[in-house]
Amino acid sequence: MAPPLLVVEVVSPGAESRRRGYFDKRNQYEWRGIPEYWLVDPQAGCVTVLALADGRYTETVFNRGDRVIAPTFPQWQLTVEEMLVDPTRIV
Repeated sequence: MAPPLLVVEVVSPGAESRRRGYFDKRNQYEWRGIPEYWLVDPQAGCVTVLALADGRYTETVFNRGDRVIAPTFPQWQLTVEEMLVDPTRIV
């Protein structure tokens, strides 16, 4: 089975969750050949886009005020703020 084009993870609070998202899963997804891996980090207020190039991830961090630019999905139009919205507050 081919790997998915994109994996998006929301980083949960806590040191263990951060380590898993930023290191363990990153290594697993890189090894699996997943073209893009996004880390949505509500605590840090950022979105990290990891794009596979020559078998290794390159990392771009987008902060509040930035539009998230994704190599695999150039039509993507959401900003960091829009991705960090608490869905329970949407009316």
